[in-house]
Amino acid sequence: MSEFPYTPLTGKIEKYFDKIQEVAVPDKVNSNWLKSVGFKSGNDTYVLRIWKFIEFIDSSGVPTDFWREYKNPKEAKKVLAKAIMQGYKELFATYPDAYKKDRETLYAFFSSKSGKAKETVDRMVTTFINLCKLADFEGVASEAPSKEAKIEEKKELEKVPTISSGITLNVNIQLTLPATDDASVYDKIFKALKEHVLSRS
Repeated sequence: MSEFPYTPLTGKIEKYFDKIQEVAVPDKVNSNWLKSVGFKSGNDTYVLRIWKFIEFIDSSGVPTDFWREYKNPKEAKKVLAKAIMQGYKELFATYPDAYKKDRETLYAFFSSKSGKAKETVDRMVTTFINLCKLADFEGVASEAPSKEAKIEEKKELEKVPTISSGITLNVNIQLTLPATDDASVYDKIFKALKEHVLSRS
């Protein structure tokens, strides 16, 4: 069965992510760090599972590139969308527009995949929905070239003319010959020139 993160404090999800932008990137994100930035409830630690699931922090709690990129307000929503799609890849493989799905559809998915009790599944669904509210999936979709655009790009590349292998190249070779009375030296030079340069097609 699959495991999906949730928090009983779903109403605080936005505050957790706002805090990422407010403070410096920590060396490690854990319960002690949460307390140091004002999240002192035991239930606040549930967000650690969420951040690990969408790879904002690694398995040891160290912030990842997603965490750092989220600090940029202009890119934050798209960064979160990418992280959500990556973390919930099983859901998005079933529903590419999972962020648009209604609660009933999401409940059916999380329930069948996790096998958890109704209350837990409800929290999974609410957690996912609240995460999606903070993300910009449409912005991510507009960044990725469409299938049609990729086909057109391929066609354009195929139209690029290639250089014919039958091109004629004129080369002006100037030789400075050594002064010698031995004619065989010149014979060897011209023979080598013929073999290695003039005879090549």
